[in-house]
Amino acid sequence: MPHVTVVGTGSMGSALAHCLLKNGFRVTVWNRSAGKTAPLIQEGATPADTLEQAIAASPLILTCVKNHTTTLNLLQPLGAMLAGKTVFDLSTGGATEAIALVAELEAQGAGYMLGMINAYPSDIGHAATTILTVSSAETWQAYGNIVRRLGGASRRVGSEPGALAALFAALFTTRQAFMFGMIHGALVCRKAEVPLQVFSDQIPVSMKLMQDYYKLFARTVPTGDYDNAEATLAVYAAALDDALNTFKESGAPAALPQLMADLTHDAMRDGYGDKQLTALVQQMLIER
Repeated sequence: MPHVTVVGTGSMGSALAHCLLKNGFRVTVWNRSAGKTAPLIQEGATPADTLEQAIAASPLILTCVKNHTTTLNLLQPLGAMLAGKTVFDLSTGGATEAIALVAELEAQGAGYMLGMINAYPSDIGHAATTILTVSSAETWQAYGNIVRRLGGASRRVGSEPGALAALFAALFTTRQAFMFGMIHGALVCRKAEVPLQVFSDQIPVSMKLMQDYYKLFARTVPTGDYDNAEATLAVYAAALDDALNTFKESGAPAALPQLMADLTHDAMRDGYGDKQLTALVQQMLIER
C-alpha cells in the first residue's frame, strides 16, 4: 500500500488517518501538539518529530489544519522539499487563499489536490461519504482511489483552485436559505398570532414541495431549458407579492420576501414572465 503523511491530527485529521490505517496504508503523522498523535501511533502510525520529516516520508501529503492560509504558512518555508510531492489540502478557506496555496505548491514543483469534506469525522470511510476534490486529471488518476477510501462517493469536480470555495458557498446558501425561510415564517406567524407549533407542524408538508422544486431545478438549470412552465415566473411573482404584503401588513421583517419579489419582477421586466422560475439563473447572470 502507498505511504501517506497526515499533517494535522485534530478530530477530522485523526479520522482520516485512522481510515487510512484501517485500509492498510502506511501512515506518517505530524501535529504541532505532538500529544494528539498518540492514539494514531498506538494504531500503527509512524510519528514524525518534525514537519520536515513528515514531508520527506511520503509522496502524498494530506493536510487538515485550520485553513488554506495555515497550510501555506506551514509549507512555504520547506521550499524545494516539496518538489515531486502532492499536497492534498482538506482545510477550509476561500477562493483567494486556495489560489495562493496552489500557486506556491506549483512554484515549488509540487502537485495539488484540494478537498471539501461533506461529512462529520465519524462518517469518514463510509460508502456514502463525499469528498469533493479539485486537481489536475493526472493527479486524480494517481490518487483518486485513496480519496475514495476516505469517502466512497468522492469525486473530482474540476481543476480550478477556487472552485470548491464557490461550491461550498452555493451549498451553504442553499441550506441556510431553508433555515432563514423558517425563521422569517415564524416571525410573520407570531405577529399574526398563529401558534408556532401549527407552523412547525406544517413545514414537512412544504418539504415535499421542496423535492418538487429540486426536480424542477435539476431538470431545467443544467440544460438551460426554461420553457413549458407549469407554473410560470409571473405566477410566482404574484404569489410573492401576496406574501410580501402580508409581511408588511403584520409588521414582520420583510427583507427576505422583498428580495424574492424584487428578483422576480426584474425578470418579468426582462421578458421572463412565461418562463420557469429557475430562469432567474439565466436572467441574473446576463443582467450582471
